[in-house]
Amino acid sequence: MLAKPAGILCRHSTGVACGIYQDRPEACVRWHCLWRKIGALPDELRPDRSGVMFAIESRVPRADAQEGACVVGRAVHVAQAFASRDVTEAFAMFAREGSLSVWKVSGRIAVMMHPGQRA
Repeated sequence: MLAKPAGILCRHSTGVACGIYQDRPEACVRWHCLWRKIGALPDELRPDRSGVMFAIESRVPRADAQEGACVVGRAVHVAQAFASRDVTEAFAMFAREGSLSVWKVSGRIAVMMHPGQRA
């Protein structure tokens, strides 16, 4: 068990990989970021290359926002990673798809990029 809050970088992260990869918990074995789930995403969006990890999360990253699943692009280390052309285009692609809200998160700052379709 990880015993960590959702949306917080794991204490086992080395900054480029998992420090306990061979012995990681089952929850980690089953979890995949969107770069691994969507085959059409380019290698430049691999989290260790882009500095941003995209994932579908079951809760929005801010307490004052509407509940529900969303796409979250989370800066692995620094918010400057959001400035790359590939990352900017990925946010635009998720927004164009339109069904889920899209969030940009760096540290404790979360900004909604697209509200998603309301049911």
